[in-house]
Amino acid sequence: MTQATVQALSDAAYALEPRYLALLEALVRLESPTPEKPLVDLLVTHLETLLHEYGWLVERHARARVGDVLVARKGSGRGVSSLLLTHCDTVWPQGTLSEMPFRREGDKIYGPGVLDMKAGIATALSAVVLVEGSGHTLRGPVTLLVSSDEEAGSRHSRALIEDLARAHDRVFVLEPGRDDGAIKVGRKGVGDFQVSFLGRSAHAGNSPELGASALRELAHFLLFVEGLNDAEAGTSVNLTVAHGGSVGNVIAESATASVDLRVLTLAEAARVEGAVRGYAPEDDRVLVTVEGGLNRPPLEPTEANLALFEEARSLGCTREGAVVGGASDGNFTSAIGIPTLDGLGAVGEGPHARHEHIRLRETLERVALLAALLSVS
Repeated sequence: MTQATVQALSDAAYALEPRYLALLEALVRLESPTPEKPLVDLLVTHLETLLHEYGWLVERHARARVGDVLVARKGSGRGVSSLLLTHCDTVWPQGTLSEMPFRREGDKIYGPGVLDMKAGIATALSAVVLVEGSGHTLRGPVTLLVSSDEEAGSRHSRALIEDLARAHDRVFVLEPGRDDGAIKVGRKGVGDFQVSFLGRSAHAGNSPELGASALRELAHFLLFVEGLNDAEAGTSVNLTVAHGGSVGNVIAESATASVDLRVLTLAEAARVEGAVRGYAPEDDRVLVTVEGGLNRPPLEPTEANLALFEEARSLGCTREGAVVGGASDGNFTSAIGIPTLDGLGAVGEGPHARHEHIRLRETLERVALLAALLSVS
């Protein structure tokens, strides 16, 4: 694709601004917190209707505990097939819109979920509109997946995500880029452990020696587990929540702890998980039970993933490739060997924060970049 063609796509993307904003505003105004299935399903129904209007073939996959999932398809035949990963759920509870209304301030567009990741959905739809409206041809079949529980770990979507990824040549994740606009070529894997301590209660004044303190063991475990950190390897292990004990004059019989794990490689995940599960209590009268583990494998900057990034650079992308701490559904697809490029949805700041916003012009440049990636050279 020539630089003149790339520039023409960018100019056409800027011209889509009114249509892009109308699409985005409708999505943001439909609040969709992950736990509220009825609300998420209202947005899914809106998207289902919209996708039909845009000429996509749409399948709706029912889910019992979370919002339904949409799979939409464009194009047919041979060529390079692409899976576009998006999600419609947000971290914001119902009613947030009244406190954080959809609004524009200069080049910035604000609202709950606008960056993470309703702008990603708008970018995916607009990129295909741009390809078709500019006289270009899709390089091959395109599938759009709109999941409904990404913010809660994608437990109800993961199998479908992986099945679809295996049927495609590459995956583009429509999560936002880094705050400075960098494309995401790597992400840390994410895990969590729930650890329970069961000791023996005793009177704290009369016979404390007869007790086996679950809280004391938890304290030993905290030092042990945070000793597994390895900054050089990019591994963070943190005990983030703890509860224990009953009343002030009783040796604590029980306690619980939650541990957050972030890793850059599967090897580090295996090291930490093995250590946590192999923890030997200081007081052998305390029973320690470990549940959980790695939820999302790391999205490692593999040769295949970096090749996609280099393709984006050849199409005019001047942003750097970054490895970030948060995870996405792209972690799943990369881990099963499908070339994956993340951070193509929007450019802005403040995901999950009250100042969440996109920068419109840079986000429209993302529309043009995705359109170029999906087009015949």
